[in-house]
Amino acid sequence: MESKYLNFLLDENEINKIAKEVGLCKRIRTFTPLELLKMVVFYPNNIAKDILDEISLNLFEISSISVSNESINKRFNSTFVKFLKAIFLELLNIKLNIKKPEKNILEPFNRILLTDSTVSKLHSSLSEEYPGGRNQEGPYSSLKINLIKDLKNNTPVDIQVSRGTKNDYEFLPRIKKFMKAKDLILNDLGYCSLEFLKHVIKKKAFFVSKLKLNSLKTIFLENPTPEYFKNGTIKVQNRFIPFDVEKECNSMIAGEIREFENVHIGSDSHKLPCRLIITKLDGALEERRYKTITKKIRMCRGIKEENRKMAKFGFMITNLSKDLYPKEQIYPIYSLRWQIELEFKNWKSILEIDESGRKLKKERIEAHFYGKLINIFVNNEVSKILKDEIETQKRILSDKKIFNHVSYYLERLHRYNYKIGYIFDKLKKLVPKTCLKSKRKGSISSNEIMKFIT
Repeated sequence: MESKYLNFLLDENEINKIAKEVGLCKRIRTFTPLELLKMVVFYPNNIAKDILDEISLNLFEISSISVSNESINKRFNSTFVKFLKAIFLELLNIKLNIKKPEKNILEPFNRILLTDSTVSKLHSSLSEEYPGGRNQEGPYSSLKINLIKDLKNNTPVDIQVSRGTKNDYEFLPRIKKFMKAKDLILNDLGYCSLEFLKHVIKKKAFFVSKLKLNSLKTIFLENPTPEYFKNGTIKVQNRFIPFDVEKECNSMIAGEIREFENVHIGSDSHKLPCRLIITKLDGALEERRYKTITKKIRMCRGIKEENRKMAKFGFMITNLSKDLYPKEQIYPIYSLRWQIELEFKNWKSILEIDESGRKLKKERIEAHFYGKLINIFVNNEVSKILKDEIETQKRILSDKKIFNHVSYYLERLHRYNYKIGYIFDKLKKLVPKTCLKSKRKGSISSNEIMKFIT
């Protein structure tokens, strides 16, 4: 068992080649590009928060390389950030050239694309480069990560780093760029755009999306008795009739699911055709939704008081076939998004780039960020290799537990100069015993959710 990503990262010739291309070094010094890369990628602590003394001591312990604090600080520059970014892009290229096995369980979709974002707060000194907004203390800084992940092949499709103030809506052109026919798109509310969903249909792809509450008044049904011109063409203004969502919801009982085919959403003449599924929530989910909306109303975040009434209901729209995917399966399909939300939780535990109490160089934070992204990229690949091989033994494993175990050994890859084969042998023995998934009472596992899309 081998890792294409690890083999690439530890190939000194390849790393030196990229270093020369970006201008990191004119000649190979004692403190090589590979040592620099491993220092950032496999650094056991947080290179953006640790003082330079600690980084210097760690480097000496691992590589017996003695350098001054000033020398290390100089290494954190724009060229070094460019070098790390080039390494990350090369890993993406390697991923795109890896042939992925087909999984019949996920047919008929080519890919299942999940899109989400996470924001990390940075030191206020970086508010010009990475603006994050303003609070009582003044402007603050934040960095946003937008991720597109293919759930079917368990691989990232695209990662974009931007300012924290950038709206998720602005990321939609990136999703359009990577979208293909027969893809299933599962977007969060932040990415909900009628124009984007029209583009999905145009590309002959599929979507399941939540519907924003402010779109409820723009839902129309086809008029069963429209008016026609003398030439036989339908009058545009009579083609649709408004759909009374509130009236429909008032007649529903807790737990009930209703479906409406051939609804059209939008205020213009080119409305979005889709299926509308309304679910009346019950129990803790209803209460949690109600509290969230109430909080937003108090904060004056554009939530109208009348929308509080709609907190008891879930609104989903899709262009999936009713014959293949009945109304009861739509929400479980959308729940596959849990995978990307869990992934971001894992990421945050490794990135750890939330605001520290000290002012740091912009380049040092960026170096830490790209270094840890490379670490996560490798971690995901190694975790997938382990999971695919071990789950053939009919054991259901926890992605999070595997992720944490792999993180532990990757940190020691550099520190103790472990061989790749040694790490895999250790993990193959450890993972089946310590990474078994524990199911919560009353919850649905991701494996069970997958069965809905066969």
